[in-house]
Amino acid sequence: MPHRLCARALVLAACLCAGAVQATAPASNEALFQRLSALAPAGNAEVAYNLGMFLNNGIGTARDNVAAFRYFSQAAEAGHALAAYKVGCYYAGQFRDVVPVDAALALKFKLRAAEAGYDLAQRDVGAYQGKTGDTAQALAWFERAARQGDAASTALLAQHFAGDASPDKVKGLALLKLLKERMPQPSAQLLERIAAVEAGLTADQRGAAEREKSSWGSDPTPLTRQARGGMAQVPALLAALEQ
Repeated sequence: MPHRLCARALVLAACLCAGAVQATAPASNEALFQRLSALAPAGNAEVAYNLGMFLNNGIGTARDNVAAFRYFSQAAEAGHALAAYKVGCYYAGQFRDVVPVDAALALKFKLRAAEAGYDLAQRDVGAYQGKTGDTAQALAWFERAARQGDAASTALLAQHFAGDASPDKVKGLALLKLLKERMPQPSAQLLERIAAVEAGLTADQRGAAEREKSSWGSDPTPLTRQARGGMAQVPALLAALEQ
């Protein structure tokens, strides 16, 4: 796998380690944080994870990454996969003043989330495998994330299979066209690459590429859906626990 592919994947991973958070009105955020804090002593992993996200991002409270890491670690120890991903982000260097960078621990925790089905973790693990030279494993992880609709992983796969040295240009074309559908505004470079790959294929191969593209769904796992839901799920969690 070309070094630039791994570098781009690592940059994307670093940018996305912050996690998805959907903001509501400040007063509501403060109230949600206070209610979650009141439930923290019970040791619920979902509560601990969400408290970590509030503190990690300074939502409804002052940002406190030391406390966030503590909550993430608590939830991860109880088996919470998204919290494990966040612990992995910290060890990957997200907040170097909280814990020292430790690539082995970062991989260990992110792998837990990847195996549980989280698309961003799958992309991150793929980036790590690509950096270490294990192209086959990297591509396998990127594919798992791409089949959940992750555009960045789709782009990485398309770059690999549509490259000049690719042994499978049919798959490359399928991925390029899939990427086009997943981008709000496809770039001129992408459109040019699609045209160039198409020009080198037969009509039968182009038809095969269309069928290949159609076979790629965009079906997020429950864990990925939960992560993408962000804070929107907190009120329901509180309602269930405060009864």
